[in-house]
Amino acid sequence: MRSARLLSTVSVFFLLPLLCFAGTDKPASTIADLPPEAQAGIRAALARSISISSPANLRERDVIPAPIEGPWVQLAQPLAAANPGFFYGTSVAISSDTVVVGQIYTFTGNGVGVAFVFVKPKTGNWNNLTQAAVLVPSDGLSTDLFAVSVAISGDTIVVGSPPYTGCTCGPGRAYVYVKPAGGWSGQLTQTAELTASDGANNSSVGSSVSISADTVVAGAPGEMPGAAYVFVKPVNGWVNMTQTAKLIASDGVASDAFGTSVSISGGTIVAGAPGATGLNTQAGAAYVFTEPAGGWTNMTQTAKLIASDGASSDQFGLAVGVSSNRVVAGAPRALGQVATAGAAYVYTEPAGGWSNATQTAKLTAPDGETGDALGSAVAISSNTVVAGAPDRICRSIPALGFPAGGAYVFSKSGPDWAQATVQVLTGTDAHNADLLGSSVAISGDLLVTGAPYLGKYLGAAFVFAKF
Repeated sequence: MRSARLLSTVSVFFLLPLLCFAGTDKPASTIADLPPEAQAGIRAALARSISISSPANLRERDVIPAPIEGPWVQLAQPLAAANPGFFYGTSVAISSDTVVVGQIYTFTGNGVGVAFVFVKPKTGNWNNLTQAAVLVPSDGLSTDLFAVSVAISGDTIVVGSPPYTGCTCGPGRAYVYVKPAGGWSGQLTQTAELTASDGANNSSVGSSVSISADTVVAGAPGEMPGAAYVFVKPVNGWVNMTQTAKLIASDGVASDAFGTSVSISGGTIVAGAPGATGLNTQAGAAYVFTEPAGGWTNMTQTAKLIASDGASSDQFGLAVGVSSNRVVAGAPRALGQVATAGAAYVYTEPAGGWSNATQTAKLTAPDGETGDALGSAVAISSNTVVAGAPDRICRSIPALGFPAGGAYVFSKSGPDWAQATVQVLTGTDAHNADLLGSSVAISGDLLVTGAPYLGKYLGAAFVFAKF
């Protein structure tokens, strides 16, 4: 099979950190210092598939110098100038000269998260990236996980805000922010609030969000048996509204978690269901929806994508991305170079349109090790795929055993992905136990990745460019 050949023929441009050494930073506050409801929500939001269920047991951080050669080079590490809190970098998004970074807990007020907006200055370069605006909800609650997901398209930003897992405190929602006439600046509340007309407690609307032009999609993996809600901007602009359409899987069951991840590009939406039946029970699946000629309406999928080698608990579809006629789906527990190293699967739309299919290519880390969780976050732009591996440990001193994380960039350089080059990005200020790669986003030759545990739970984000 083509995907099997890829594993042995992929050409590699791969750069490893030279060493890891113990840092002397004083640890910041821990999760145990937060209110009980915040602890539960944060653990549930960040744990997902990666091994961070007991972060208090992680050692003090260890420095990992980043590669300094290669086509992808770090440009900036955007720092929040206000609203300090925990888990900055839980979510990230990028579009042109604007970067959005989500932080799901703040030290002020009732602890509701915020989304930070950074804009490249008109004069100067990305190294001068500074905070331009802070996005907050006007009606945020302490039970919300505001900014657990973020997305941007042009001058519009969407922020997801589901309640924390297990809280019977509402269905969740998504907030829309439109760039003011004077530009992104100061503290801004939402332009509009998007909700599900049939949302129930534990629906978790907003667990994932994506936007393309005037269309927003919000995943609701807790809606039985999971859903993705589509919102189309009204003629006169964004206002508080319920969905234009509801997308579901024709074969969905309660354990599928359909809507855990969503992505939209033009008239194509992809929704991941990491618990769905693929080749095997609960191997995971990704569902493709193509916009009908008359516009979005309640519908089931156009196509179902699975892995040809999918095994139970691979969590295929935990993360998805779409760009034009290509889809990528992460499977953080899939077989890579070794068992459970993780993988990212690529799909190309056939000439006749999307139909049920297995992958065009399977992308794995050349140095993959058990438990790396490659594919926990994915993004795609044209011929480039970025896949986060937040559980990747320091390769130079593996005995340390703590997940520093990494973001792998796969660049298609030939007629197919068999000639892809690979580079791992770790960040100049990344450390062991930071989980870099928990979130990723890409826009052309720019990408951003989050490390929500940098500095013992404070978090960070890193911007890279291709040269």
